[in-house]
Amino acid sequence: MVGQWVKVGNFLYDCMSWNGLADLKQLIAKATGLDPKVQNVLFRGKENDDHESLHTVGVKDNAKVILIENSPAKEDDLETVEEVKENTEETSRTIEEVKENIEVISRGLEAVNLVREENNQFAEQVASLEAVVCSGTQVADKDFVFVTEMLMRQLLKLDGIDCEGEGRIQRKSEVRRVQGLVEKLDNLREKNSNPTSDVPDEPSLSSSSKVTQDWETFE
Repeated sequence: MVGQWVKVGNFLYDCMSWNGLADLKQLIAKATGLDPKVQNVLFRGKENDDHESLHTVGVKDNAKVILIENSPAKEDDLETVEEVKENTEETSRTIEEVKENIEVISRGLEAVNLVREENNQFAEQVASLEAVVCSGTQVADKDFVFVTEMLMRQLLKLDGIDCEGEGRIQRKSEVRRVQGLVEKLDNLREKNSNPTSDVPDEPSLSSSSKVTQDWETFE
C-alpha cells in the first residue's frame, strides 16, 4: 500500500493513493467545513470524477490541487429570479398596453382635428350668411338647407370617431360647436323668411331644439 500525505491548510492527512477524489473531498470538508457537494477539485486544470483514484489522476507527493467552491443557486435566489422575470414580463405587457392606448388617443384626436378643420369652413359660411341677412338682403332658402345638411353630416362623422381620453373631450366640444351652428342657421333662416319680424336671440323650440336633443348621445 502506498500512502500519501495530503495537506489542507495547516493540517496533514494520510490517505492511500488508490483513494478516490471523493475521499479527498471528505478530508477537505473535515478541515474547512465545506460541503463536498460544492467542492470542485482541479488537478492540472482539469476537474475529475469523484470515483477516480488519486493515483489514476496523477496526484503524487508535493502535487498541488486547486479547490473551487461551486455554490449552487439557493431556492430563495431562484424564487427571486422568477419574481423578477414575472415582473419584467408584466411591465412589458403594461408598456404595450400604454402604447396601444396612446395610439388610440392619437388616432382619435387626429380624426377630430380633421373634422374641426372642415367645420371651420362651415362656420365661415354661417358667418357670411349672417352678415348678408343682417344687412337686409334676402338669401335663397336653399343656401340655408345646404349648409344645414353639411353640418348634420359633420355630426355623423364625429359620431363615427372611436376615441378615448382627450380625444373624447375634443369630440364632445366639437359636437356642441356644430349644434350651435345649426341653431344659428335656424334663427337666420327664420329671420330671412320674415325680414320685418324680430327673431329672439335664444332659439325657440324649432328644428334647432330637435337637433340638440337628437345629438345628446355625444358624451
